[in-house]
Amino acid sequence: MFYKKFAAVVLSAILVGAVPCSVLGASDVSSVTDGAVEELSIEDDFSDGVDSISALASALADKTVSEVQDYQEAKAEAEVIAQERLEAEAAAEAARKAEEERKAAEEAARKAEEERLAKRQEIVDFALQFVGNPYVYGGTSLTNGADCSGFVMSVFAQFGYELPRVAAAQCAASEKKDVSNIEVGDLVFYGDGGIDHVALYIGDGKIVHASTAATGIKVSDYNYRAPAAVGTFVE
Repeated sequence: MFYKKFAAVVLSAILVGAVPCSVLGASDVSSVTDGAVEELSIEDDFSDGVDSISALASALADKTVSEVQDYQEAKAEAEVIAQERLEAEAAAEAARKAEEERKAAEEAARKAEEERLAKRQEIVDFALQFVGNPYVYGGTSLTNGADCSGFVMSVFAQFGYELPRVAAAQCAASEKKDVSNIEVGDLVFYGDGGIDHVALYIGDGKIVHASTAATGIKVSDYNYRAPAAVGTFVE
């Protein structure tokens, strides 16, 4: 309403000669003489027959208010669109970062798993080089002779693990696993009524162990005897 009143006042002043018509710039008012309107045209809303200055001012005011309202509505709509675009861009950026973090986590997990398996394989590879060396009851030497628990204890000692001396204690100290989840580097324990033997699982259903004085350190099927338990000291 303010815009309409203001426009009406300004136009009325122009039409009666109080304000120069140049204020309007390229107006549609063609000629005003002695207060009489000779020719008035505002986008064909008025013609030579218009004889009311107040009606003309009111019409121009209505047009001005309408244009202001249209501008304000267009501006508000543009601001909404701009805000929606910013929110969409922020959501897209958040999604991109989340995807990067997910991929980084997956890559870190993959590398950790590769390192874990590589460590287990390294232990097995180290143990296999002693196949053929003698079995010595109570021994712990990988070259001069070891019994089953001494062999396992000495192999793991090379990688920083301190295992108990005898097979039963090694079984008790290990983290137990179901035989269906056995992995390279796990220990397989044997015994009827008590643990009396231990071997290192090397994969493909095989173990390496200090077997007997007659056979020494050798590779066997893991189920050459019924396993009593499976345990591990490796993460």
